[in-house]
Order: sequence, then structure tokens, then C-alpha cells
Amino acid sequence: MRTALVLGGAACVWADVEAALALGEFDGVVGCNDIGIAWPGVMDAWVSLHSMNFPAWSARRGREGRPSHQMTIGHAEAGPTAPVDRRTPYRFDGQDRSGSSGLFALKVALVDLCFDKAVLCGVPMDAQSHFFDGKAWEACAEHRKGWEQAKAAINDRARSTSGWTAKLLGKPDTIWLGA
Repeated sequence: MRTALVLGGAACVWADVEAALALGEFDGVVGCNDIGIAWPGVMDAWVSLHSMNFPAWSARRGREGRPSHQMTIGHAEAGPTAPVDRRTPYRFDGQDRSGSSGLFALKVALVDLCFDKAVLCGVPMDAQSHFFDGKAWEACAEHRKGWEQAKAAINDRARSTSGWTAKLLGKPDTIWLGA
């Protein structure tokens, strides 16, 4: 049973990671957007619906002395000029709405990288501020529709450490992680 940490950009990300790591060890990390700059280790995949930002993000990560991630992944519809290592559809089967880069990162972890389970950290899907700029994310409510559409595909395989996604999917615990 392989379990991934899936990291987003909410202000709670570091507290969420601490809570998740207190439950046990993880087999990999998939992160989206700006967390890929700040994450101190190597991610199995750095994912974004905004892949045009990877060159600048990667340069900043390098300037800060952090190692490169294993791969960058953008959505398949991003076009041929998207600066990524790989492209893949960003939605789960049956989903026709975007659920944000956080849901795309979860899809990559569970479908593309074949992790059995994933724990979301910093992906509360509420209007709290980003960890990197202090600005509230007001678009969260619109993106929740994508999460609701994907719920059948992720319900038994994902848990969240905080926010609206924790209410939708439940919080992880040692029993769920070990099951």
C-alpha cells in the first residue's frame, strides 16, 4: 500500500504536513503550484494547471538552493508549448468541472503515479490565504463543484487534514493509513 502526501498552497500547508507526518510515513510527495518552490525535499511530481509558470518557479527554487523535482506535469490541454516533462488530463472520469490545481495534483498521485491513497495538506478549498503571498483565495467555492464530481473516484482513497476537503473526505488517521 503506497500513500502520497499531496501539497497545496494554503497558509495551513505546514501545519497540515506536520499533522500528517505525525500519523506515519509517506511513500511520495506530489505538490502543486507555489509549494513546489518552498518544499525542502524532492517531489515525485510538481503539478499545475498553470504550467506556463514552471520556468520562473523552477528558477526561483534553484536560486534558493533546492534540488529539482522528479518531474513537472501539466494538463493535456495546455498545448505543445507548455514547459513540462509530461502532460495528462486534469480531471477524474465523470468530472467536467475543474477542481483546482490541488485536485489535479490528487489525480496525478492516484491515477498517473498509481499511489493507493493520498493525504491532502494545504488543500482545504476554503478562502484562507496562500502561504506565499497572504492573499485569500476567493475562487475556492467555484472549484468545489469539481471536487463534488470527483468524490466517487476519490472517496475511499483520499483524506484531507483541514478545511472543506476534510469535511468532504474525512481526516486521515492511523487506522485509515494502515488499512
